Amino acid sequence: MDQYEKHGPAARYLRRLSRGGAAAPGGALEAAPPESLSPDRADRAFERSIVSVERESGRPVDSRSREELDRLLRRDGRDALERLRSDGPAAQLTSRHESALEAIVEVDGSRPTLAVSDGDEIDPDDESLGDWREVARRFARQIALVASAVGRIDLDGKHTGTGFVVKEGLILTNRHVLQQLARSGAAGRWVFRGQPTITFDANPERGRERQFEIKKTVVRAGPAEIDFRAVDYDKLDFAVLECEVAQGREFPTPLDLERDRDKIAERRPVFTVGYPADPGTYTYESDVLRKLFQHRYGVKRFSPGEIDRGLGRAAEGTGETVFGHDATTLGGNSGSCVVDFGNDGRLVVGLHFAGVPKQANFAHSSACLRSPLEGLGLGWKDWIQEDPR
Repeated sequence: MDQYEKHGPAARYLRRLSRGGAAAPGGALEAAPPESLSPDRADRAFERSIVSVERESGRPVDSRSREELDRLLRRDGRDALERLRSDGPAAQLTSRHESALEAIVEVDGSRPTLAVSDGDEIDPDDESLGDWREVARRFARQIALVASAVGRIDLDGKHTGTGFVVKEGLILTNRHVLQQLARSGAAGRWVFRGQPTITFDANPERGRERQFEIKKTVVRAGPAEIDFRAVDYDKLDFAVLECEVAQGREFPTPLDLERDRDKIAERRPVFTVGYPADPGTYTYESDVLRKLFQHRYGVKRFSPGEIDRGLGRAAEGTGETVFGHDATTLGGNSGSCVVDFGNDGRLVVGLHFAGVPKQANFAHSSACLRSPLEGLGLGWKDWIQEDPR
């Protein structure tokens, strides 16, 4: 039985609700101090959710949605926080409680997600960053450089996933993203279903000035087919694709990959950049909450968090290439880079490939992909220990 199942959802929310994302020594699951479980936190989350949605959507929140948010956060959220405070990791949470806690940690600065601007920047003074603001200010330039190398992968204009640049003309993504673009044929050939592209624009629906066609050949891919219906932790879910780089058009600067697997440590601060997609009707108990966040889908977003499970410990049966992280992601984030908050601020420690709603996120360690990526001339670097907080 893995740690998520053993301790239940309450343990994970206790950790995520700890101040500034810092857990107790040793990564204790019951890390949140009592003051971080105050019912006032639900009230503040309600107010911030209204501000956040209205700012990013450009529209006022209607009265019905406001009432539903009030019920979800101020009623169910307060009740969930009280259960966590009184019962700790043994707290029994309903689906409504979990939806409320997901919203709270996203909008109150615990595990936020911020829109990336057309210039690939975030606002490091955004209040929704909470205790992450200091490190976001410190790494603002590096975050922008990382974001500039992350693009949305489409098939005939339809969002299928995320990818990032690892060499001039080459992008790294997931095999299951590739499987949406093409089917595997005989002798290792791939038959594409249409024209795949990658665009590095923050909001592709507003413009595609930095769009490149993806060649209908596959440079490298994990050897086994990925089942979309279940997370298979033992299969290497990666693919390297080549883009058509036109003369005179600047391709984004590649990101370096970490080569030391021993540095995948719990509580290591990281961030992801990717393009979340609509999670569907079953992710949130509240349909209104899903609709309120719909303006976030398909656009480039930055999300800070931590490595919360080391290699081989992310879930029961997890392969030795996989670690867990708790940055806020959704389905379209498949193929996002997981980047270290430290070193030069641009070191990719992992390739995000899956998430189980309200439970866990999974990534392949970059170092563990070194062998299958050998010979491509990618950039590899060692990690230099540094505590950004």
